[in-house]
Amino acid sequence: MALSVRTRFEVFKRDDFTCQYCGRKSPDVVLEVDHIVPRAAGGGDDVVNLTTSCWSCNSGKSDRPLNEIVTGEDPHDRAIEILERRRQVEEYNRVLTEESDRLEDETWQLIEFWNDERGLKPDADGNHTIGTRDYRWLRSALQWCPREKLREFMHMALRRGATKDLRYVGGCARNWRNDRMAQQDMDARRDGRDFDDY
Repeated sequence: MALSVRTRFEVFKRDDFTCQYCGRKSPDVVLEVDHIVPRAAGGGDDVVNLTTSCWSCNSGKSDRPLNEIVTGEDPHDRAIEILERRRQVEEYNRVLTEESDRLEDETWQLIEFWNDERGLKPDADGNHTIGTRDYRWLRSALQWCPREKLREFMHMALRRGATKDLRYVGGCARNWRNDRMAQQDMDARRDGRDFDDY
């Protein structure tokens, strides 16, 4: 007898729409309901005998009971591996979020400095504004040029009156980066190493 749609949904919901064998989730995989004790071995359709499985795992398991280890892999070790992988992904995402937040904060600190030095006041909500192109360039530049250097280049632009946009600052930053790369190349050649080894 086929399982009802409601029963299948309840099992999926209970298992967080995640394959209980490999840890993959919907919509990345097609989920099915698997019998823990196979019907062929007398297992019933009671919810406690049902688990969420992706199509691949369910097909591979077929009608074998869970305690029959075909691959020799310990299910406990597999579960620990899945949990570790999940922890690493969460940590990686946390680091990416922190880095994105840092870049955003530093970008707006530099924008505030740039606008204040040019005598531009914030809007009624206290927010500073800048052109989209300048904002994008500044945020990306912070990934390879320290904030203090960019601020120094802003001072240079202000002294020279090049304040219409951030083109002068961008030129200074690119020159600084090119000089650093050339110095690293010279150091590598002096030490007898090829620059491509870095």
